[in-house]
Amino acid sequence: MLPLAIDTVLFQLGPFHIYAYGFMLSVGYGAGIILALREARRRDFPVNLVLDYLVSVFIAGLLTARFFFVLTELPYFLAFPEDLLNIGNGLSPFGAVLGFGLVTFWYIHQYRWDYRVLADILAAPLALGLAITSVGTSCLGRMTSVPWGIHWDGDIYHPLGAYQAVGSYITFILVWSLRRKARFPGQMGLVALFFLGLTQLVTGFFAAETLFFNSRQLQGLLAVVLALVMVRGKKITAADQDYMEHYRALGPSKAPWYRRMVSWLWGLLLLLVVYFWRARSI
Repeated sequence: MLPLAIDTVLFQLGPFHIYAYGFMLSVGYGAGIILALREARRRDFPVNLVLDYLVSVFIAGLLTARFFFVLTELPYFLAFPEDLLNIGNGLSPFGAVLGFGLVTFWYIHQYRWDYRVLADILAAPLALGLAITSVGTSCLGRMTSVPWGIHWDGDIYHPLGAYQAVGSYITFILVWSLRRKARFPGQMGLVALFFLGLTQLVTGFFAAETLFFNSRQLQGLLAVVLALVMVRGKKITAADQDYMEHYRALGPSKAPWYRRMVSWLWGLLLLLVVYFWRARSI
């Protein structure tokens, strides 16, 4: 049985239907690429190679995520093969991580990249991309009576995509704010891992799965524990301190806190407005 998800048509161009999930996935990945290239340039990473890496990891992650999802729901897709290419009805997080990991390992090994710096480069773009993509998903949680619930088929459900978007966006804010304060290479990546995992863990309580501790929560718990273990075992060396001092000197001018707060709130409001505006068509 597929998860409760309805991929809605966002708009139509002639005979072509543009679906919400695919469109927001593209927008989110595009925003993530722009942010990652900006950060790579600041950290003296080869921008052209980083762009090649981002395109490769996207294709590999998408293919493996869809492949493993189809395997887990094989009886359904044998009965409805026309849905094989409709990524809106599901992707496997495990498959996405596998594809991402294989491509990342190859690039790190091939070009001798520092994996900690790469994690810092990808941390904020990943969180922002997930926040934008979550706006396009129509995965619904368990039934509820909250006033912001999504009405579908006569019942009201938790807006799981909105919760995921809020958690991912808060993660983006925290990670992006660390650019001038990080104490060692990889800290931004670990913060992103912790809070994205925490988002999965919390949103799992509102998921439609009947298990008390479901797969979403398990993935989140593993991410949180991994981040905590890696932080606990971290020793800051003199080389780490020198690198971070040099990197902080390359940082952008710091805007007043109230301006940053207003811009963050506007971004969050925009995500929620788009989500609930689109949810009306469910």
